[in-house]
Amino acid sequence: MPRKVWRRRLLGALGAAGIAAALQPALVRGVTEEEIARAKREAEQVEQQRRASEAILAATRAREGTLQRQLASVEISRFAAVERLQRVQRELETVELEVFDIHQQIEALNRSLGLEAGVVDRKLRALYRVRRTSVLETVLSAGSFADALDRAASLQRVLQRDLTNLGVLRDRRREVQLRTADLAARLDRMAALRAEAAAIEAELAKRVGEQRDLIFGVKKDQTGLQSDINAFAAEADAIAQRIAVLREIRAQEIARVEAQRRLAEQRAQAAALGRQIRQQQRPQAPTAPSAPGTYVWPLWGYVTTEFGECNFGQCPHRGIDISGTYGDPITAANDGVVLEAGYAVPGARKKSYGMMVVIAHSATEETLYAHLDDGSSPPPVSSGQVVSRGQTIGYVGDTGWTDGPHLHFEIHVNGRAINPREVLR
Repeated sequence: MPRKVWRRRLLGALGAAGIAAALQPALVRGVTEEEIARAKREAEQVEQQRRASEAILAATRAREGTLQRQLASVEISRFAAVERLQRVQRELETVELEVFDIHQQIEALNRSLGLEAGVVDRKLRALYRVRRTSVLETVLSAGSFADALDRAASLQRVLQRDLTNLGVLRDRRREVQLRTADLAARLDRMAALRAEAAAIEAELAKRVGEQRDLIFGVKKDQTGLQSDINAFAAEADAIAQRIAVLREIRAQEIARVEAQRRLAEQRAQAAALGRQIRQQQRPQAPTAPSAPGTYVWPLWGYVTTEFGECNFGQCPHRGIDISGTYGDPITAANDGVVLEAGYAVPGARKKSYGMMVVIAHSATEETLYAHLDDGSSPPPVSSGQVVSRGQTIGYVGDTGWTDGPHLHFEIHVNGRAINPREVLR
């Protein structure tokens, strides 16, 4: 590339910079440390709320345990009350059966007493008539006096027996009536016990219901508290993510400001070099660059094509080809400013030098690095950037007119290519 074209490109890059002195560091705009601190305080508040909710949840769980134990005790008491009620009910049913049996006995005794009373009544009336009859009539009506006496004695014995039976029946009836009264009292007492047991069972059932309602309420509170805790945790995660984003933005802004500061320094150096170039507008014609050893080898490898030879359609060869493998780092041969970093023919990766970097080291000296990689490892430098000797400016590739990966390296003095071996060390 002609020296005048490169010089115009350098002057254009320097004019676009428009900076003649070092730039003061700019304040980082956007996310501030106060915003990050405020987000941290918000996260701490959410964490405190979460811990408070967890403490309340633990208290409600303890309360639930107490209520569960109370419920178990009440249910045991209720079970005992139900058993007692069932026992009283069974006893009451037994007494009722006994009362029914006694009633049956009383009815049977009443019937027997009625029959016996009729018999006795008839016999009493007969005896009454006998007593009103004279002895003479009795004797006369009998076959003999002895027969009459026997008849009277027999009648007296039968009547006495009937009266005795009647007394026995009456005694039995009185006994049954007394037993009936006792059973009636037992019935009343058992009915009272049943009512009391039923009342106790109902009260215990009510207490069981109340305990279960309390437990249900506590569980409902626990569900709400757990939802709150989950919400607090989600909010804390969201805040943590926001803090991470804020920090990332902050770091990016700090990096951007630092990059701007470095760019300002580079542009200041480029401006100084531009002033040097403008002071030397009249062409110079030195026959050689700085003293030998000023430049270092940009790539470790052996030379496959020397300066001046004919190779791959270029004759004479304007530089040297250095062997390398894909991705080997290529470094700047000396301090300078990047004039160009890109395709030699815009948009054409397989024409001419392909991907190349051109560096100006003074107003009269430049270096060219060609056939660089443009895929996974494109040149990490750009036009106007200040580079140092040994700094990586690209990687070995096979772009442009080439038959394999290598570096084509040129040194120009006043726009004229010279043999790099003259100044390399």
